[in-house]
Amino acid sequence: MSDFLSKFNKDQYDELVDEKEKDTEKEKSSTEEVEQTETKSSASQPSTGPIPSSTNGGRRYEEVEETEIDPTYKSKKRRTIIISIVGGVLALLLIFFIYDRSVHVAMEDFVGQPVSEARTWAAEYNIEIDLTHENSMEYETNEVMSQAIPAGDRVRKGETISLVSSTGPDPDEHIELPDFAEMSQYEAETWIADYKAENLQLLSEYSDDVEEGEFIRLVIRDSNVTEEEYRRRDSAIVYYSRGEEVFEKDIDVPDFTGQPRTEVEQWAETNEIEITYKEEASNSVEAELVVSQSVSPKDKVAKRDEMEVVISLGQATTVPHFGELTMEEATSYGDLVVMVQQRYHSEVPFGGLISQSVSAGTELTDRDSKEIQVVYSQGRPYLRDYRGMLEGDLPEAFYEDYQSKGADIRYTVKYVDSPEVKGTVVGMSKFNEFVSMSYTVEIRVSNNASASSGPRDDGEEVPEDIPPIEETPQSGEEEEK
Repeated sequence: MSDFLSKFNKDQYDELVDEKEKDTEKEKSSTEEVEQTETKSSASQPSTGPIPSSTNGGRRYEEVEETEIDPTYKSKKRRTIIISIVGGVLALLLIFFIYDRSVHVAMEDFVGQPVSEARTWAAEYNIEIDLTHENSMEYETNEVMSQAIPAGDRVRKGETISLVSSTGPDPDEHIELPDFAEMSQYEAETWIADYKAENLQLLSEYSDDVEEGEFIRLVIRDSNVTEEEYRRRDSAIVYYSRGEEVFEKDIDVPDFTGQPRTEVEQWAETNEIEITYKEEASNSVEAELVVSQSVSPKDKVAKRDEMEVVISLGQATTVPHFGELTMEEATSYGDLVVMVQQRYHSEVPFGGLISQSVSAGTELTDRDSKEIQVVYSQGRPYLRDYRGMLEGDLPEAFYEDYQSKGADIRYTVKYVDSPEVKGTVVGMSKFNEFVSMSYTVEIRVSNNASASSGPRDDGEEVPEDIPPIEETPQSGEEEEK
């Protein structure tokens, strides 16, 4: 049908009309020829009476009828033809219109509209959608950016149309953050809208130090991202001040004395009161109960007011000054676990207190460790006589006798000829006398490998074949006499 209408034009219509006119003229000419023939035949006969005719053996006269020509016949004929042609064309157009409506639909303009509307329309007319996605600063997420078929064009039902949908701005695009400290909150909101920084939020909070509407701080949630590296996908918050928050003092303060700490915590949380807890020992109030409070009962406070509450730690043991106690008294003092040590000291006399791990006067409760280290003085170190001892026993002896008790007493070994068994201490540069806290003694050891290892049976002391030598104290100390 569409092919017939595309080929039918005005020139073909004029040719059709001309052919109809020619046929009409031919018919008219034939009619005129017949009339002329009849006129001639009637002129050759007398005109005084009717023309006789013979019918069934009789004659009668026939009257000759005259033909009258209608001058509008041609135009009427043409009008009839035109109407017929126009009617046919209109019928064809109507058929084509109905057919086109049944298999085609007009494409709508979806640019700037949500993709969901395009899908709803496509589903109604059985049309498939080929959807691609692109970043865009102009269109919102899931809005149609462009369509392959312009709006108004006919689309055949069952076909596939192509649409481009926006995925919003590029989330990986680097954005240079402005100096929010120089911007008002309204200017910051405008900047965020212009750059579509949807992950950058503006929040207002009360501040006692910053005036209302002024910038407070910028917080980027990912601590690894700096302001210079900020991208649109990064989450950040810009805080502006709401000024100082003022509350009315309309909250009654209960009497918490003797109440558990949990009661105070619940009341403080409900009324947004800032509680500072202080703990101290009490012989009259059980542990974990309130001893006192900084705001008197029945007084009124406002939200975020501060208040101090003292919580009992229970009964406590006061740590004594162990310098006033002997070592025996210290080890059995009350419920304290006292560990007593003795150490050499050049200034504190024997039995005097050198130190204690917990200061005197400290109150210890059941929540505290009651172990206390107490150190008493052994006075100045006294250098023992190690003659007759084997060289191999010297390290342990010097550690146990001096170094473990705070005295830095050391020795050097000198091997000498002696009748004693090899390895026996046969002499010392100093022994059986007080020395300084840091001192080095010379130990002489026999190197006689052939001597008997048995004990001497003559009862004589080990001879000291090398006279004692004078030792020089270590740097900074004088030799003890």
